[in-house]
Amino acid sequence: MRPFPSHATAFAARIGAKHPIVLAPMLAHTTPRLCAAAANAGVVAFEGAGQLGKDVLVSRIRETQAMLNAGAVFGVNLFVPSGFYTDPSSWTEPQAAAVEVARERYEGYLRELSGEAAGTAAPSLSREEHQAVFSGQVDALLETGVKLVSFHFGWPDAAEAGRLREAGATLQGCATTVEEARWLVDQGADAIIAQGAEAGGHRGTFIDAQDYRRALVEVVPLVRGIADAVDVPVIAAGGIMRGGDIRAVLEAGASAAQLGTAFLSCPECGTSAMHREALLGYGGEGRDASDPLPTVVTLGYTGKPARGLQTDRALRMADLEGALPNCFNGMLAGRTLQAAALKQGRKDAAYLWAGSGYARSRAMPAAALVETLVAEAQSSQYEG
Repeated sequence: MRPFPSHATAFAARIGAKHPIVLAPMLAHTTPRLCAAAANAGVVAFEGAGQLGKDVLVSRIRETQAMLNAGAVFGVNLFVPSGFYTDPSSWTEPQAAAVEVARERYEGYLRELSGEAAGTAAPSLSREEHQAVFSGQVDALLETGVKLVSFHFGWPDAAEAGRLREAGATLQGCATTVEEARWLVDQGADAIIAQGAEAGGHRGTFIDAQDYRRALVEVVPLVRGIADAVDVPVIAAGGIMRGGDIRAVLEAGASAAQLGTAFLSCPECGTSAMHREALLGYGGEGRDASDPLPTVVTLGYTGKPARGLQTDRALRMADLEGALPNCFNGMLAGRTLQAAALKQGRKDAAYLWAGSGYARSRAMPAAALVETLVAEAQSSQYEG
Protein backbone atom coordinates (compact mmCIF):
# COMPACT_ATOMS: atom_id res chain seq x y z
CA MET A 1 0.00 0.00 0.00
CA ARG A 2 1.19 3.52 -0.83
CA PRO A 3 -0.26 6.00 1.70
CA PHE A 4 -1.50 9.33 0.47
CA PRO A 5 1.18 12.07 0.50
CA SER A 6 1.60 13.59 3.94
CA HIS A 7 0.39 17.04 2.89
CA ALA A 8 -2.86 15.51 1.60
CA THR A 9 -3.36 13.43 4.74
CA ALA A 10 -2.77 16.53 6.86
CA PHE A 11 -5.31 18.55 4.86
CA ALA A 12 -7.95 15.84 5.17
CA ALA A 13 -7.38 15.65 8.92
CA ARG A 14 -7.57 19.42 9.28
CA ILE A 15 -10.88 19.61 7.45
CA GLY A 16 -12.23 16.55 9.28
CA ALA A 17 -12.38 14.05 6.41
CA LYS A 18 -10.98 10.53 6.34
CA HIS A 19 -9.70 10.81 2.76
CA PRO A 20 -8.33 13.72 0.65
CA ILE A 21 -11.21 13.37 -1.79
CA VAL A 22 -14.05 15.81 -2.49
CA LEU A 23 -17.45 15.22 -4.08
CA ALA A 24 -17.86 18.17 -6.43
CA PRO A 25 -21.00 20.31 -6.14
CA MET A 26 -23.36 19.55 -9.03
CA LEU A 27 -26.78 21.20 -8.77
CA ALA A 28 -29.62 18.67 -9.30
CA HIS A 29 -27.08 15.84 -9.32
CA THR A 30 -25.63 16.12 -5.82
CA THR A 31 -28.81 15.08 -4.07
CA PRO A 32 -28.99 14.96 -0.28
CA ARG A 33 -28.78 11.17 -0.58
CA LEU A 34 -25.57 11.32 -2.63
CA CYS A 35 -23.97 13.96 -0.40
CA ALA A 36 -24.74 11.96 2.72
CA ALA A 37 -23.48 8.68 1.23
CA ALA A 38 -20.21 10.24 0.09
CA ALA A 39 -19.62 12.17 3.31
CA ASN A 40 -20.38 9.11 5.42
CA ALA A 41 -17.81 7.20 3.35
CA GLY A 42 -15.13 9.61 4.52
CA VAL A 43 -14.84 12.26 1.80
CA VAL A 44 -15.86 15.91 1.75
CA ALA A 45 -19.27 16.27 0.07
CA PHE A 46 -20.52 19.51 -1.48
CA GLU A 47 -24.07 20.44 -2.40
CA GLY A 48 -24.46 22.88 -5.29
CA ALA A 49 -26.83 25.75 -4.50
CA GLY A 50 -27.00 27.24 -8.00
CA GLN A 51 -29.84 29.76 -7.87
CA LEU A 52 -31.98 27.92 -5.33
CA GLY A 53 -34.07 30.13 -3.07
CA LYS A 54 -33.41 30.25 0.65
CA ASP A 55 -36.26 27.99 1.75
CA VAL A 56 -35.49 25.29 -0.82
CA LEU A 57 -31.80 25.37 0.09
CA VAL A 58 -32.54 25.14 3.82
CA SER A 59 -34.75 22.12 3.15
CA ARG A 60 -32.07 20.35 1.09
CA ILE A 61 -29.35 21.05 3.64
CA ARG A 62 -31.45 19.81 6.54
CA GLU A 63 -32.36 16.67 4.59
CA THR A 64 -28.66 15.98 4.05
CA GLN A 65 -27.70 16.77 7.62
CA ALA A 66 -30.32 14.34 8.92
CA MET A 67 -28.52 11.49 7.12
CA LEU A 68 -24.95 12.40 8.11
CA ASN A 69 -22.97 10.32 10.54
CA ALA A 70 -21.12 12.07 13.34
CA GLY A 71 -18.00 13.73 11.96
CA ALA A 72 -19.05 13.57 8.31
CA VAL A 73 -17.93 16.64 6.35
CA PHE A 74 -20.50 18.49 4.26
CA GLY A 75 -20.33 21.86 2.53
CA VAL A 76 -22.27 24.03 0.10
CA ASN A 77 -21.13 25.75 -3.08
CA LEU A 78 -22.51 29.17 -4.07
CA PHE A 79 -22.50 30.98 -7.41
CA VAL A 80 -21.19 34.54 -7.01
CA PRO A 81 -23.72 36.90 -8.68
CA SER A 82 -21.16 39.26 -10.17
CA GLY A 83 -19.61 36.35 -12.02
CA PHE A 84 -22.61 35.27 -14.06
CA TYR A 85 -24.72 38.36 -14.70
CA THR A 86 -24.02 41.17 -17.17
CA ASP A 87 -26.26 44.14 -17.89
CA PRO A 88 -27.77 43.68 -21.37
CA SER A 89 -27.16 47.37 -22.00
CA SER A 90 -23.43 46.61 -21.84
CA TRP A 91 -23.58 44.00 -24.61
CA THR A 92 -22.08 44.90 -27.93
CA GLU A 93 -24.36 44.92 -30.94
CA PRO A 94 -22.96 41.55 -32.16
CA GLN A 95 -23.47 40.04 -28.69
CA ALA A 96 -27.08 41.19 -28.49
CA ALA A 97 -27.69 39.88 -32.00
CA ALA A 98 -26.14 36.51 -31.09
CA VAL A 99 -28.42 36.21 -28.05
CA GLU A 100 -31.46 36.78 -30.25
CA VAL A 101 -30.28 34.18 -32.76
CA ALA A 102 -29.72 31.71 -29.92
CA ARG A 103 -33.23 32.31 -28.61
CA GLU A 104 -34.70 31.84 -32.08
CA ARG A 105 -32.86 28.55 -32.48
CA TYR A 106 -34.00 27.37 -29.06
CA GLU A 107 -37.58 28.26 -29.93
CA GLY A 108 -37.25 26.21 -33.11
CA TYR A 109 -35.86 23.30 -31.12
CA LEU A 110 -38.71 23.57 -28.64
CA ARG A 111 -41.28 23.53 -31.43
CA GLU A 112 -39.70 20.28 -32.62
CA LEU A 113 -40.05 18.83 -29.14
CA SER A 114 -43.44 20.07 -28.03
CA GLY A 115 -45.07 22.00 -30.84
CA GLU A 116 -44.80 25.30 -29.02
CA ALA A 117 -42.18 27.88 -28.15
CA ALA A 118 -43.86 29.84 -25.38
CA GLY A 119 -41.61 30.91 -22.54
CA THR A 120 -38.24 30.43 -24.19
CA ALA A 121 -37.43 34.13 -24.06
CA ALA A 122 -37.96 34.35 -20.30
CA PRO A 123 -36.85 37.68 -18.79
CA SER A 124 -33.66 37.80 -16.78
CA LEU A 125 -33.39 38.63 -13.11
CA SER A 126 -31.82 42.01 -12.46
CA ARG A 127 -28.43 42.34 -10.81
CA GLU A 128 -30.18 43.32 -7.59
CA GLU A 129 -32.43 40.27 -7.72
CA HIS A 130 -29.44 37.99 -8.27
CA GLN A 131 -27.76 39.55 -5.24
CA ALA A 132 -30.91 39.06 -3.18
CA VAL A 133 -30.94 35.36 -4.08
CA PHE A 134 -27.30 35.07 -3.02
CA SER A 135 -27.92 36.87 0.28
CA GLY A 136 -30.80 34.49 0.96
CA GLN A 137 -28.49 31.56 0.34
CA VAL A 138 -25.99 32.94 2.84
CA ASP A 139 -28.89 33.25 5.29
CA ALA A 140 -29.66 29.58 4.65
CA LEU A 141 -26.10 28.52 5.44
CA LEU A 142 -26.08 30.54 8.64
CA GLU A 143 -29.46 29.14 9.66
CA THR A 144 -28.37 25.54 9.10
CA GLY A 145 -24.88 25.89 10.55
CA VAL A 146 -22.91 25.00 7.41
CA LYS A 147 -19.23 25.60 8.13
CA LEU A 148 -17.66 24.79 4.77
CA VAL A 149 -18.45 27.01 1.77
CA SER A 150 -16.97 27.25 -1.72
CA PHE A 151 -17.59 29.88 -4.37
CA HIS A 152 -17.82 29.66 -8.15
CA PHE A 153 -17.40 32.60 -10.58
CA GLY A 154 -15.27 34.68 -8.26
CA TRP A 155 -15.63 35.89 -4.67
CA PRO A 156 -18.53 37.54 -2.84
CA ASP A 157 -18.48 41.07 -1.54
CA ALA A 158 -16.85 41.69 1.81
CA ALA A 159 -20.15 41.95 3.68
CA GLU A 160 -21.42 38.52 2.63
CA ALA A 161 -18.04 36.84 3.10
CA GLY A 162 -17.79 38.54 6.48
CA ARG A 163 -21.11 37.11 7.63
CA LEU A 164 -19.87 33.61 6.89
CA ARG A 165 -16.49 34.28 8.49
CA GLU A 166 -18.12 35.53 11.68
CA ALA A 167 -20.03 32.25 11.86
CA GLY A 168 -16.77 30.31 11.69
CA ALA A 169 -17.04 29.07 8.11
CA THR A 170 -14.07 27.95 6.03
CA LEU A 171 -14.19 29.60 2.59
CA GLN A 172 -12.82 28.20 -0.67
CA GLY A 173 -12.62 29.74 -4.14
CA CYS A 174 -12.40 28.26 -7.64
CA ALA A 175 -9.57 29.33 -9.96
CA THR A 176 -8.86 28.40 -13.56
CA THR A 177 -5.58 30.34 -13.75
CA VAL A 178 -2.72 31.25 -11.45
CA GLU A 179 -3.82 34.89 -11.65
CA GLU A 180 -7.28 34.02 -10.37
CA ALA A 181 -5.80 31.92 -7.56
CA ARG A 182 -3.61 34.77 -6.35
CA TRP A 183 -6.56 37.16 -6.43
CA LEU A 184 -8.76 34.77 -4.45
CA VAL A 185 -6.10 34.35 -1.78
CA ASP A 186 -5.86 38.13 -1.54
CA GLN A 187 -9.61 38.17 -0.85
CA GLY A 188 -9.14 35.67 1.98
CA ALA A 189 -9.69 32.23 0.44
CA ASP A 190 -8.66 29.42 2.79
CA ALA A 191 -8.15 27.00 -0.12
CA ILE A 192 -8.16 27.10 -3.91
CA ILE A 193 -10.06 24.70 -6.14
CA ALA A 194 -7.91 24.42 -9.27
CA GLN A 195 -10.41 23.68 -12.04
CA GLY A 196 -8.58 22.06 -14.92
CA ALA A 197 -9.74 22.18 -18.52
CA GLU A 198 -10.96 18.58 -18.24
CA ALA A 199 -13.69 19.41 -15.70
CA GLY A 200 -17.33 18.92 -16.60
CA GLY A 201 -20.00 21.54 -16.00
CA HIS A 202 -19.54 25.29 -15.76
CA ARG A 203 -16.13 26.88 -15.93
CA GLY A 204 -15.33 29.07 -12.94
CA THR A 205 -13.32 31.63 -14.94
CA PHE A 206 -13.97 35.17 -13.73
CA ILE A 207 -10.98 37.31 -14.76
CA ASP A 208 -11.39 38.31 -18.42
CA ALA A 209 -14.18 35.76 -18.53
CA GLN A 210 -15.21 36.55 -22.09
CA ASP A 211 -11.85 35.18 -23.23
CA TYR A 212 -12.40 31.99 -21.25
CA ARG A 213 -10.50 29.68 -23.62
CA ARG A 214 -7.17 31.10 -22.50
CA ALA A 215 -7.99 29.60 -19.08
CA LEU A 216 -8.44 26.05 -20.35
CA VAL A 217 -5.34 24.67 -18.63
CA GLU A 218 -5.03 20.95 -17.92
CA VAL A 219 -5.38 20.07 -14.27
CA VAL A 220 -1.87 18.79 -13.46
CA PRO A 221 0.06 21.82 -14.78
CA LEU A 222 -2.60 24.10 -13.29
CA VAL A 223 -2.17 22.49 -9.87
CA ARG A 224 1.60 22.82 -10.08
CA GLY A 225 1.38 26.48 -11.07
CA ILE A 226 -1.12 27.41 -8.38
CA ALA A 227 0.63 25.39 -5.65
CA ASP A 228 3.85 27.28 -6.42
CA ALA A 229 2.06 30.64 -6.39
CA VAL A 230 -0.06 30.53 -3.21
CA ASP A 231 0.38 29.44 0.39
CA VAL A 232 -3.02 27.81 0.89
CA PRO A 233 -4.08 24.24 0.08
CA VAL A 234 -4.98 23.47 -3.54
CA ILE A 235 -7.83 21.11 -4.43
CA ALA A 236 -7.53 19.63 -7.93
CA ALA A 237 -10.60 19.28 -10.14
CA GLY A 238 -10.98 18.06 -13.71
CA GLY A 239 -10.82 14.67 -15.40
CA ILE A 240 -10.25 12.75 -12.16
CA MET A 241 -12.02 9.42 -12.57
CA ARG A 242 -9.79 6.73 -11.06
CA GLY A 243 -7.42 6.32 -8.15
CA GLY A 244 -4.45 6.83 -10.43
CA ASP A 245 -5.77 10.27 -11.33
CA ILE A 246 -6.05 11.09 -7.64
CA ARG A 247 -2.48 9.98 -7.04
CA ALA A 248 -1.28 12.09 -9.99
CA VAL A 249 -2.80 15.37 -8.78
CA LEU A 250 -1.72 14.80 -5.17
CA GLU A 251 1.84 14.17 -6.29
CA ALA A 252 1.63 17.34 -8.39
CA GLY A 253 1.00 19.32 -5.21
CA ALA A 254 -2.75 19.16 -4.63
CA SER A 255 -3.95 18.60 -1.08
CA ALA A 256 -7.13 16.89 -2.27
CA ALA A 257 -8.84 15.70 -5.44
CA GLN A 258 -12.35 16.85 -6.35
CA LEU A 259 -14.46 14.49 -8.46
CA GLY A 260 -17.81 15.18 -10.09
CA THR A 261 -18.33 13.15 -13.25
CA ALA A 262 -17.07 10.00 -11.50
CA PHE A 263 -20.08 10.20 -9.15
CA LEU A 264 -22.72 10.88 -11.83
CA SER A 265 -23.32 7.16 -12.37
CA CYS A 266 -23.90 6.39 -8.69
CA PRO A 267 -27.48 5.29 -7.93
CA GLU A 268 -27.77 8.01 -5.27
CA CYS A 269 -27.08 10.72 -7.84
CA GLY A 270 -29.85 12.79 -9.41
CA THR A 271 -28.61 12.03 -12.93
CA SER A 272 -31.44 11.49 -15.43
CA ALA A 273 -31.77 8.07 -17.05
CA MET A 274 -30.84 9.57 -20.42
CA HIS A 275 -27.73 11.23 -19.01
CA ARG A 276 -26.69 8.11 -17.12
CA GLU A 277 -27.09 5.94 -20.21
CA ALA A 278 -24.96 8.34 -22.25
CA LEU A 279 -22.17 8.37 -19.67
CA LEU A 280 -22.01 4.60 -19.39
CA GLY A 281 -22.50 4.05 -23.12
CA TYR A 282 -19.62 6.25 -24.31
CA GLY A 283 -22.11 8.86 -25.49
CA GLY A 284 -24.44 6.35 -27.18
CA GLU A 285 -25.16 5.80 -30.86
CA GLY A 286 -23.25 2.52 -30.93
CA ARG A 287 -19.99 4.05 -29.69
CA ASP A 288 -17.47 2.14 -27.60
CA ALA A 289 -14.41 2.78 -25.45
CA SER A 290 -12.24 3.23 -28.53
CA ASP A 291 -14.43 6.01 -29.92
CA PRO A 292 -16.44 7.81 -27.21
CA LEU A 293 -18.54 10.84 -28.07
CA PRO A 294 -16.34 13.92 -27.52
CA THR A 295 -17.00 16.52 -24.88
CA VAL A 296 -16.93 20.22 -25.69
CA VAL A 297 -16.69 23.49 -23.78
CA THR A 298 -19.20 26.00 -25.09
CA LEU A 299 -21.37 28.98 -24.13
CA GLY A 300 -24.11 27.48 -26.26
CA TYR A 301 -25.69 25.42 -23.49
CA THR A 302 -26.46 28.04 -20.83
CA GLY A 303 -24.63 31.24 -21.75
CA LYS A 304 -21.69 30.43 -19.46
CA PRO A 305 -18.87 28.22 -20.73
CA ALA A 306 -19.44 24.64 -19.65
CA ARG A 307 -18.17 21.20 -20.64
CA GLY A 308 -20.65 18.53 -21.67
CA LEU A 309 -21.21 15.83 -24.25
CA GLN A 310 -21.08 17.15 -27.81
CA THR A 311 -24.77 16.80 -28.59
CA ASP A 312 -26.52 18.15 -31.66
CA ARG A 313 -27.58 21.15 -29.58
CA ALA A 314 -23.94 22.12 -29.04
CA LEU A 315 -23.15 21.73 -32.73
CA ARG A 316 -26.11 23.91 -33.73
CA MET A 317 -24.79 26.72 -31.53
CA ALA A 318 -21.12 26.43 -32.50
CA ASP A 319 -21.15 29.31 -34.97
CA LEU A 320 -22.29 31.71 -32.21
CA GLU A 321 -19.48 30.76 -29.86
CA GLY A 322 -17.35 33.84 -30.41
CA ALA A 323 -20.25 36.29 -30.28
CA LEU A 324 -22.36 35.28 -27.26
CA PRO A 325 -21.81 37.26 -24.04
CA ASN A 326 -20.41 35.19 -21.16
CA CYS A 327 -23.39 35.29 -18.79
CA PHE A 328 -26.38 33.22 -17.78
CA ASN A 329 -28.94 35.97 -18.32
CA GLY A 330 -28.41 36.00 -22.06
CA MET A 331 -29.49 32.38 -22.39
CA LEU A 332 -32.44 31.82 -20.09
CA ALA A 333 -34.23 30.53 -23.18
CA GLY A 334 -32.24 27.33 -22.76
CA ARG A 335 -33.91 26.36 -19.49
CA THR A 336 -37.28 25.66 -21.07
CA LEU A 337 -35.62 23.66 -23.83
CA GLN A 338 -33.59 21.60 -21.35
CA ALA A 339 -36.70 20.68 -19.37
CA ALA A 340 -38.49 19.60 -22.55
CA ALA A 341 -35.50 17.61 -23.80
CA LEU A 342 -35.17 15.71 -20.52
CA LYS A 343 -38.90 15.03 -20.38
CA GLN A 344 -38.88 13.52 -23.86
CA GLY A 345 -35.54 11.75 -23.59
CA ARG A 346 -34.05 13.78 -26.44
CA LYS A 347 -30.31 13.61 -25.86
CA ASP A 348 -29.63 15.58 -29.03
CA ALA A 349 -31.48 18.61 -27.65
CA ALA A 350 -30.14 18.47 -24.10
CA TYR A 351 -26.99 19.55 -22.35
CA LEU A 352 -25.43 16.59 -20.56
CA TRP A 353 -22.58 17.65 -18.29
CA ALA A 354 -19.50 15.46 -18.44
CA GLY A 355 -15.80 15.86 -17.84
CA SER A 356 -13.40 14.77 -20.55
CA GLY A 357 -12.77 11.46 -18.77
CA TYR A 358 -16.44 10.41 -18.64
CA ALA A 359 -15.81 7.27 -20.75
CA ARG A 360 -14.22 5.74 -17.62
CA SER A 361 -17.44 6.09 -15.63
CA ARG A 362 -18.45 3.23 -13.36
CA ALA A 363 -21.89 2.46 -11.98
CA MET A 364 -21.63 1.67 -8.28
CA PRO A 365 -22.94 3.05 -4.99
CA ALA A 366 -21.12 6.12 -3.71
CA ALA A 367 -19.58 4.34 -0.72
CA ALA A 368 -18.27 1.55 -2.95
CA LEU A 369 -16.86 4.10 -5.39
CA VAL A 370 -15.02 5.90 -2.58
CA GLU A 371 -13.62 2.61 -1.31
CA THR A 372 -12.50 1.67 -4.83
CA LEU A 373 -10.89 5.05 -5.49
CA VAL A 374 -8.95 4.95 -2.23
CA ALA A 375 -7.75 1.39 -2.88
CA GLU A 376 -6.63 2.33 -6.40
CA ALA A 377 -4.87 5.49 -5.25
CA GLN A 378 -3.02 3.65 -2.49
CA SER A 379 -2.07 0.66 -4.60
CA SER A 380 1.46 0.30 -5.93
CA GLN A 381 -0.15 -0.93 -9.14
CA TYR A 382 -2.86 1.47 -10.15
CA GLU A 383 -4.46 2.37 -13.46
CA GLY A 384 -4.50 6.05 -14.28
